[in-house]
Amino acid sequence: MLLFLELPSTGVAGAHLAAETCRAGGLGFLAAGHLNSKEALHALENEIVKFKELSNGKYPLCIGFISHSTFGSQLGWDLFENVLESHEPDVVQFFAGALHSSARHRNTDAVKIAHSFGCKVIMQVSTVDDAERAFEYGVNAICAQGTEAGGHGIRLELGSGTLSLTAKLVDMSAKRARPIPILAAGGITCGKDVAAALALGADGVVLGTRLWASTEAEGPQKYKDALVATKSGDDVIRTRAFDTISNSFRPTKWPVPYDSSGVLRNKTTKEWDDVGKLEKALASLEGANIVRAFKMATADKDPAYACIYSGKGVGKIDSIDPAYDIITRIEQEAIEAIKDAQTLLPDNCNSA
Repeated sequence: MLLFLELPSTGVAGAHLAAETCRAGGLGFLAAGHLNSKEALHALENEIVKFKELSNGKYPLCIGFISHSTFGSQLGWDLFENVLESHEPDVVQFFAGALHSSARHRNTDAVKIAHSFGCKVIMQVSTVDDAERAFEYGVNAICAQGTEAGGHGIRLELGSGTLSLTAKLVDMSAKRARPIPILAAGGITCGKDVAAALALGADGVVLGTRLWASTEAEGPQKYKDALVATKSGDDVIRTRAFDTISNSFRPTKWPVPYDSSGVLRNKTTKEWDDVGKLEKALASLEGANIVRAFKMATADKDPAYACIYSGKGVGKIDSIDPAYDIITRIEQEAIEAIKDAQTLLPDNCNSA
């Protein structure tokens, strides 16, 4: 069975998108984001209430957590357990590197805690080393995030393409006593992408950018319009520019080597993709002006300067559609692509 997952992107993945993804037969995730404050917990709980109202108890509750911030403090651990105990999610997903330990949970980790509350656990990884740790933790499925992905991920020089990483993790899983599902993530926006992932042995795919360009997704309409207007994946760059700027003033910083994001090229990336140049500028008198301009662009939702997360598959998106329609259409496209591929086989293979 093909499994579709909606990427739990902060500021995008709310109750309506999660519910519609589930209605289409996928797993729709709510984004917990940086769950390291009571304000963040309150925001997440509001979305959980909305999701349960929309789903009427029919759909599984799935929540995505950012590991380095949630598990970087005792408060984060406490809020995480509060969510598990109070709302009983069916599935949780962890993103961004190896999980952190803490004094309170000296002999365990977040995966074991989630399992103790009856949750299935999916971990998103970007390297073989991260995948090996995920297997050791005993997760129930792994998302193979390639460098074509939009949003945060591993630095370009350390990552692998979606299909090559997926193929490697499929092989790793098959060699284990208990194989687990492997899901391809990064640059997947149409049925042909899905068919390619399935041909490598993947059990499903993760949709990020394609579902951001949906009716139900949260986030500025200007950003959605910019995604649709983009003609090619060449207009997407994996850069450290935005994280380098935001890490200079935000209390919750993205850690090395996940301080990199797939975004649409714009005036900010053109000026500051050279991180060495940017770091020198931030440390000089010019730094305050750079930060001020970034904050203003973000507040104004200005596509020419603000950060617009996007994967390499964005050039195949030409409209903003309901999430249900997107998923069902991609599924049908994948079926047709697989049927077309079968016609390339010799007759004796088709009749076998």
